[in-house]
Amino acid sequence: MDPIIHKIRSSLLPVSIDNGEDAVKRAGQRRAAVLMPLVKRDDWQVILTQRPETMPSHPGQISFPGGKIESGESAQEAALRETKEEVGLKASDIELIGRLPSFNAVSEYRVTPFVGIIQSLASIVPDPTEVADVFEIPLSFLMNPDNHVARDVFFDGQEHRLYDMPYDEPGGVHRNLWGMTAMMIYRVYQRSFTHEA
Repeated sequence: MDPIIHKIRSSLLPVSIDNGEDAVKRAGQRRAAVLMPLVKRDDWQVILTQRPETMPSHPGQISFPGGKIESGESAQEAALRETKEEVGLKASDIELIGRLPSFNAVSEYRVTPFVGIIQSLASIVPDPTEVADVFEIPLSFLMNPDNHVARDVFFDGQEHRLYDMPYDEPGGVHRNLWGMTAMMIYRVYQRSFTHEA
């Protein structure tokens, strides 16, 4: 197995959830799931999406494919369904290798993030009503602590340290990863690579 993927896989929780960790934790909360897609080009890349500016919530924000868990659906099923709906990747194109702990998002969602390997030849076809752009950032850039910009915020009655990850593409396009998406990437870094720092 690829050593980078082995390192990430060994730091993640099992794909299946048997302890109710993804259940809502407070009144009015809803369940959601996202997928952090990894694909091997020359090097490992993280696939990200940018939401259209016309979206009613989080316009223009960079995010992973994902969304609300429907009634009768598992978190895993929701992550795969939303990924197909948003960027056209079928479940057969994706090997889920684990997940991060579920967490309470600012937006009243209980979010469960999965990590998956995408077949390198899989066709990505974004739905323009949900996705304005699909792009890739090298995993090595995102796992490098030199590229994590600390930012302190007050939420839920306490101070939290978050990390933004601004990235300039070789073609000159500037991307700023922040909020929930950057936090999930940072959690993978913490679990898989901090002992190398």
